[in-house]
Amino acid sequence: MQYPHLFAPGKIGKCSIRNRVVMPPMATNLGSAFGEVTPELLAYYRRRAQGGVGLIIVENAQVDMFQGRSLTAQIAVDSDKFLPGLRALAEVIHAEGAKTFLQIQHGGRQCTPSTTDGLQPVAPSPVPCKFLGVMPRALTKEEIRELVEKFAQAALRARLAGFDGVEVHAAHGYLLNEFLSPYTNKRDDEYGGSFENRLRFLLEILARIKELVGEDFVVGVRLSVEEFVPGGLTLAESQEIARALEASGVDYISASCGIYESVSTIIEPMNFAEGWRAHLARGIKEVVSCPVIAVGVIRHPEVAERILAEGHADFVAIGRGLIADPDWAKKAAWGREREINHCISCNVGCIGELFANGKVRCAVNPWAGRELFFDERARAPERKRVVVVGGGPGGMTAALVAAQRGHEVHLFEKEKALGGQLRFAARAPHKEKLLWFVEYFEEMLPKTGVSVHLGSEATPETVLALKPQAVIVASGGTPVIPEFSSLDPSFACTAWDVLRGSVVLEEKDVVVVGGGVVGCEVALFLAERGNRVTLVEMLSHLAVDAEVITRIELLKALGASSVHVMTSTRCMDVEGRRVVYLCDADPRTSELHPEYIVFAMGTQPNRALFDALSGKVQELFLIGDAREPRKIFHAVYEGALAATQV
Repeated sequence: MQYPHLFAPGKIGKCSIRNRVVMPPMATNLGSAFGEVTPELLAYYRRRAQGGVGLIIVENAQVDMFQGRSLTAQIAVDSDKFLPGLRALAEVIHAEGAKTFLQIQHGGRQCTPSTTDGLQPVAPSPVPCKFLGVMPRALTKEEIRELVEKFAQAALRARLAGFDGVEVHAAHGYLLNEFLSPYTNKRDDEYGGSFENRLRFLLEILARIKELVGEDFVVGVRLSVEEFVPGGLTLAESQEIARALEASGVDYISASCGIYESVSTIIEPMNFAEGWRAHLARGIKEVVSCPVIAVGVIRHPEVAERILAEGHADFVAIGRGLIADPDWAKKAAWGREREINHCISCNVGCIGELFANGKVRCAVNPWAGRELFFDERARAPERKRVVVVGGGPGGMTAALVAAQRGHEVHLFEKEKALGGQLRFAARAPHKEKLLWFVEYFEEMLPKTGVSVHLGSEATPETVLALKPQAVIVASGGTPVIPEFSSLDPSFACTAWDVLRGSVVLEEKDVVVVGGGVVGCEVALFLAERGNRVTLVEMLSHLAVDAEVITRIELLKALGASSVHVMTSTRCMDVEGRRVVYLCDADPRTSELHPEYIVFAMGTQPNRALFDALSGKVQELFLIGDAREPRKIFHAVYEGALAATQV
């Protein structure tokens, strides 16, 4: 076997596990508003268990509803009324051969009144989370004792529901992490101050859990080994915590990191390297003998294998990778790694939707969170000839899904390679992971029988000549170029021109007009090549169209760069190389005199072919940027949806 460590059987406590692939707990918001397991949640976990994973640790179940609720549709385990749904959840996972633990959690100060049903969040001390900006109140000692029992009763219910173990969530800045950390724990009683006192709450919970569930039921802990905030937990102190946890009888430790104030280290955007957290797991493994789970941007089987082979950990957690491709483990085990649809760390569907009180989704997997409503393996009742125009993310998805449904599919792409905008977007700093998505389709489209016509621009004539029964137009968009009075095209171009390499700028004075995501990224791209860049944005903030965590990292990169930023500044006119602008704070116009001007002012739909074909084919669909310029997330879903409707 190519990955002998990854697919070796493993054991945690007395629980035997078929391989070393773990699905870690990841919030989905697929529960009900009152904490119940839903059919959507059952379908979501069943699909992941079908993919060959060894262990599924079910997402954070609240032990104190609503006081400890950190999401609006978070499942709960603080009452026996939740047992029927939890039993069904454990059952569907076990039916597919996987083992399952339930993570139990209290949100602490990282809750808001909107999730706690109006209650003020609680914490060890009244120290607000800077990310959420809500002041918590300090728990009383009586409330702490009550929470010890609530955690223990939650663990007992997990056992009664048929789970193989529980994971106590003491990471990511939630309540138990807050007690462990000197950054958030400012108490002066027996639950604060010294190392032993800060550890007391967690150890009391573990001891009471063991009293109730017995020694043969797995009890693990998830830790933020590094908090990445000044005065927070570090690896050295977390090693001491790990020693104490093992001495208390825990069966494993999941080595994570970060709190909401360092959220980029919990749910990493694209600029984080694959497997970057493995050293944290190694640091814990060096001081304990119980199994350690490594987590953090582990995308490829060879990376997972290396982490295990080099002794960094005993198990590897494939988190967002299993949202993107539930069959990750099976494909790796069968030697079909090139067929894995890898997570690209865009964070748009998996966390961006949750931040907006939506449900878990995925930019590269249109079925994620929708398993109850869409059968991705269903065949069409009738085989049809389908033409897809455009080889970007939406078009490639439409072609693949249509072919998997049994249709004859022809995909036209005017460029000589698939990918559309992904090709040149991947040239922006730290965006290389976008090409993983392209490589997936380059592998899968031929395997599913799609006829790919590269370097072939579709016209109404070429499309109609194939006599298709359905046409899906994914012709994308074109960059917006403002109509200024005397714009000289020899000194101006679009961000697309720069990123695709058709315009090469080095060591020049450049003005980038437009401070959305694309404008910010092209400004960094140009600055890296020695250009002196001024970024002009009419709004008061940059990159407002970015996903929250990605935006944090993008603004950090801009702040550390040489790019000169001018927000609340409107580009009024361009005359040759003269840029006339107006600042909100100054009624007078001013000028810039760059050597080159780059426009990043958005995209307009390209729907000419769709209009030309209207009324001439039986089924006609318009998707992606050709319909309305948005994100990969929208194009992929619309492509899949159109293909299911053919």
